[in-house]
Amino acid sequence: MESSRTERRAARRQRRTESPLLKIPFRQPRNPLPPYEILAPEQVEQLHTASLRILEDIGLDFLDDEALSLWEKAGAKVDRATQHVWLERGLILELIAKAPRSFNWLARNPERNLFIGENALAFGPNGGMVYTTHRESARRVGAMADYEDYLRLTQMCNVLHFGCWEQVTPQDIPPSTRHLHRLRSGIFLTDKALMESAHGRIISADNIEMARLAVFVYRVISRRSQCERVFGLLSD
Repeated sequence: MESSRTERRAARRQRRTESPLLKIPFRQPRNPLPPYEILAPEQVEQLHTASLRILEDIGLDFLDDEALSLWEKAGAKVDRATQHVWLERGLILELIAKAPRSFNWLARNPERNLFIGENALAFGPNGGMVYTTHRESARRVGAMADYEDYLRLTQMCNVLHFGCWEQVTPQDIPPSTRHLHRLRSGIFLTDKALMESAHGRIISADNIEMARLAVFVYRVISRRSQCERVFGLLSD
C-alpha cells in the first residue's frame, strides 16, 4: 500500500513537471465563427471609396526608381522628379483582383504546411523583442544564442505553427547580417514554415535566395535518402 502511494505521488510530481502544451498534436485550427462586423456595410464602402480617392487624387511617394518604372509600365501616372505616383482606381481594382484569396505556406516538413485564407488560423510567437529573461539570469539584451533557444522552444510547441522570425533581437550580430543568421538558424532548428523580415530590397532578396537554397538542398537529401532505402531493400 505504501509503495502504491509513493508511486502515485511520484507520478503526480512527474506530471507537474511536464507541460501540457507539448502533448498537443500539430494541427491547424479553423474558426467556426463569422468575422465580427464592427462597421455597417455602407461604412465599409465609405472607407473603400475614400481610400481609392486618396490613391487616385493625392497619390503616394515611391522613393525607388525601379518601383517608379513598374508603376509606369502598369499604366499609373508617375512624376519621376518628385518620385510621386497617382494610382487610378480601375488600375488598383484590377491589380487587387489578381491577388489569390488563399495560398499554401510550405514548410520544410510537409506535415507542417499551412493553409492561409478562408477561416484557417495560424499562430506564431511574438516578435521584435529587445530583451530576454531566463530563470538563471535577470533581464538582458538579446543575443543569437537566446534567439536559437526560442526557436527550439517554438519547434517543441505544436500550438505555434511558424517560428522563424525575430522573437528576440540578436544584438551580438551586426544589423546588416542579422537576417541571414536568423533565417539560417530557423532552417536548421525548425521544420515549420519560415518567415523573415522584408525590410527593403537587399534583405528580402537574401531571404528568398536562402529559402530557395534550403528547399533545393532538402529535396536533394530527401531523394538521396529515398535512393538509399531502395538500394537497401534491393541488397536485402
